[in-house]
Amino acid sequence: MELIVIGVYDDLAHARSAKNELLASGFTRRDVQLNPDRDLSASSGASVPKGSGTLSGSIENFFQSLIMGDKGTYSNVYAEAVRRGSYVLTVDVDSDERRLRAEEIMGRHGSVDIDERSAEWVRHGWIGHDPQAKKR
Repeated sequence: MELIVIGVYDDLAHARSAKNELLASGFTRRDVQLNPDRDLSASSGASVPKGSGTLSGSIENFFQSLIMGDKGTYSNVYAEAVRRGSYVLTVDVDSDERRLRAEEIMGRHGSVDIDERSAEWVRHGWIGHDPQAKKR
């Protein structure tokens, strides 16, 4: 069983703290990615696909590749979160035990409820990710 645990953070310091605790608790650098890690992207192991003209477009492509081509829902939402200034931390896990551990660590560091967040965007007129939209 291979799963991806995803956390969204409004604060880069909180996202990095979660990443550091995940690494200290036995997850490998290959398992943990922070996007965008604007200050450390070259050295942190974070990566996004090349070829799209914008950072949020690259992030959207990254999430589409993680979420098996789910172009209409969550990849769209995570790309929008990044466009709006949030940070997305992903962790590859291979068991329920590791999934629960990752979720606990990520939650303790202040990950936001992305379903609640995106529902709020929809209430304010958001209809989907637009990489060309102005940052809010």
